[in-house]
Amino acid sequence: MVRRWWVPLALYAGVALVYLLTISPDPSPDVFTADFAARHIALTGDPVPHIPDFPRLDDNPIRETWIVETADGREAVGRAPGVIAAVVPAYWLLRPGTVSAVPGGITAALVTAGTVTLLFSLLRRHLGDRRALLAALLFGLTTPMWSVAANGVWPHTLTSFGIIGSAWAADRGRWWLVGLFGGVILWGRLHASVIVAVLGVGVACVRRRPSIALRVGAVSAGMLALMMVWTHWMYGRWDPSSGYRAGDFTGNAAGNAVNVVNFLGFFVSPDRGLLVWTPLVALLTPALVRAWRDLPDWSRSLLVGGLVYLAIQGLLVRFSGGDQFYGYRTSLELLACATPALALSADRMGPLARRLFTPLAVLQLVMIVPGAVLDDFYVDAADVWRHQAFVNGVLDRPLVMALFVAGSLVAARVVAMWMTDNKPRSTSPLGDHDRRPGRADARDAR
Repeated sequence: MVRRWWVPLALYAGVALVYLLTISPDPSPDVFTADFAARHIALTGDPVPHIPDFPRLDDNPIRETWIVETADGREAVGRAPGVIAAVVPAYWLLRPGTVSAVPGGITAALVTAGTVTLLFSLLRRHLGDRRALLAALLFGLTTPMWSVAANGVWPHTLTSFGIIGSAWAADRGRWWLVGLFGGVILWGRLHASVIVAVLGVGVACVRRRPSIALRVGAVSAGMLALMMVWTHWMYGRWDPSSGYRAGDFTGNAAGNAVNVVNFLGFFVSPDRGLLVWTPLVALLTPALVRAWRDLPDWSRSLLVGGLVYLAIQGLLVRFSGGDQFYGYRTSLELLACATPALALSADRMGPLARRLFTPLAVLQLVMIVPGAVLDDFYVDAADVWRHQAFVNGVLDRPLVMALFVAGSLVAARVVAMWMTDNKPRSTSPLGDHDRRPGRADARDAR
């Protein structure tokens, strides 16, 4: 019983410490503007700050990217409700005297550490503590979950938490709670609500239990109503998309529908490609196909929801996701949706995939560390097909990169020794041939 609690607590504390030590004091304007609005709300109770109080925003040549007009004609910060609301408590507690991104960064670190811990708690029921811990660490420390989601409160900080939380609740048959986590998703990014919709409807159809979809939908709808109350208070409009200039996105849809390059960019562009930064996804995909029928129904629906979401994302915006971050960010939702199914499929890897697993895991860690620790290893959106941030770092600052690589290799070696000393019967790093990935206890059938 003691082990049941100390392992996730130790995981949370360790990952949170790593994240807290590497938060960005000077993040992207996407993050900083939300922090600016949250600080103003925390200190004054007024949802509309005086924009010239934040010269970095007021003097920016593309300031309209972060500004919307309220119903009464005032200028306000335009961001997703969740990324502003989530950091208000930190600014209320810390009350910084100047515009600072640190309270927001602390919030991002703690929330993302919670995401990693929820993933561990989810997987340990199927894989056991050690393999679940490895999967959680790979997710949290070798992907842009560290360099983006934990670096400042992006929408992905909240959507990833909501996605993994929804999976955790679905695995336990707690459908009201799935709806609540789904509400967190839509507060982070409105159209990401399609993920929890596909999850709820998909499982309801497979199990022939419409009540599942009704419970998920009812709670998520309540969260949407609260979001509309927020946008009415902040912008004077009940429209839940009031934090963005929605016309900009809908106007992109017609052109992007036939833009194959934009969709490919999510996966294979040198600097923003999911498969470039996270090759373990490609390595595990054949195992996922082989294990598909045996996976829990909620994990299959969640992955389908992630793919549907990314298709919608590709219609609304360009894949690159802007500037001033390291790795990809617009594909983080798909990564979160796919991770449970990929982890539960790992025991179906072939011999070659098993041999490649550890080198690719180490490669992911080596690649992500520099940009997670420092803020200036990023590529502008215009160059993401021609340059790659990690490669640029190796060419421009070889000594600094060599230190990061050496440190990453030492950390990877420590984990490898830990795993070897407690080698499981299965030869798969994440799986166990003695247990089928789709098996769960009787509560899963409820």
